[in-house]
Amino acid sequence: MSHPLCYTIRMMIKEDLFEVTLARWADGTTTATHILATDLDHAKRISGRLFGTLGVTVEPAKPFPRFDGKKVGEFNR
Repeated sequence: MSHPLCYTIRMMIKEDLFEVTLARWADGTTTATHILATDLDHAKRISGRLFGTLGVTVEPAKPFPRFDGKKVGEFNR
């Protein structure tokens, strides 16, 4: 096997998309961004390291809408 073991194990890890909401207390607005993590605890650790823990909420991202060929029409390929 020519690839290191850590490379092949890394490829088997399932990651999901999580939405991180940052609250700005000065003007009361919120900003949302997305991060890629293995589970919710991992996403909280990443967001805590990047943005701090005060005013940050992490939740699984909503799935993006799929392309529906019946409503929009088919692409010519």
